[in-house]
Amino acid sequence: MRKYSIIVVTRNNADGLSRTLQSIRSLSYKERETIVIDGASTDNTHDVLADAADIVTTAISEKDTGIYNAMNKGIKHVTGDYVVFMNAGDMFAHAGVLDVVNASSGDIILGGETYGGQVRTVPPQMTLYDILAIGINHQAVYYRKELLQKYGFDESYRVAADLKSVVEPLAREQATVSCIPDILAICEGGGLSKQRWRDIRLEKQRIISEVVSPFYVADYQRFAFISHELIDDFVVLSAFRSLYPFVRLLGRLMRWFNARFKHIPLVNTTEKVL
Repeated sequence: MRKYSIIVVTRNNADGLSRTLQSIRSLSYKERETIVIDGASTDNTHDVLADAADIVTTAISEKDTGIYNAMNKGIKHVTGDYVVFMNAGDMFAHAGVLDVVNASSGDIILGGETYGGQVRTVPPQMTLYDILAIGINHQAVYYRKELLQKYGFDESYRVAADLKSVVEPLAREQATVSCIPDILAICEGGGLSKQRWRDIRLEKQRIISEVVSPFYVADYQRFAFISHELIDDFVVLSAFRSLYPFVRLLGRLMRWFNARFKHIPLVNTTEKVL
């Protein structure tokens, strides 16, 4: 029977941590452990942890250098077969989430999530290109322990180390990926990478240059000209409520065209920089 390690990262968010731990307590799948990595909180986080001593296997409270440093600390303590990360305030979508995940296999298992009220599902299959194009939310990513311990999170990245943690094992050793169409997590809005979309675009370029074989990069850049470049230029418009429906419609049209024409060479687009 598989064991799941749930790593919760928190700092000065006692109320959010309480919601997350209550969500974990409600899970029907019992073969699990909960590891809480707290960045030396000064609120009543310690009281919340004391009240949840029945489900918290390991709790560490000390200063860290950022969220990816905290996540790497958690990896050192896992004993489960698969690992998932939650930020304080995030919740599992329902009590049977781990039962659903347990029915899938793969080095990495990807599912859908609700992020800031917006529902995002994953397609039945995802290639490396799809993952780079669509992205991931780590609250709906389950890593095989050995793979996660091998790659971890690159702390030289500020906003996209979680994306690299999925892309790198796929690119370097063809790790297997399973996709679950169900919603697995309910995430609070305002995540770091969502706030700094320009930074994540630059770091995505860096991921491609560091881990993707040059043989595939030119094709990726050509395809991404349709699905990424034009859309990224419009991301800022999502801040304007009256324009956001138009931006979403444009995104859907881009994905539709990309799905049908991405295998047709496009003239003078291979020199584009993502």
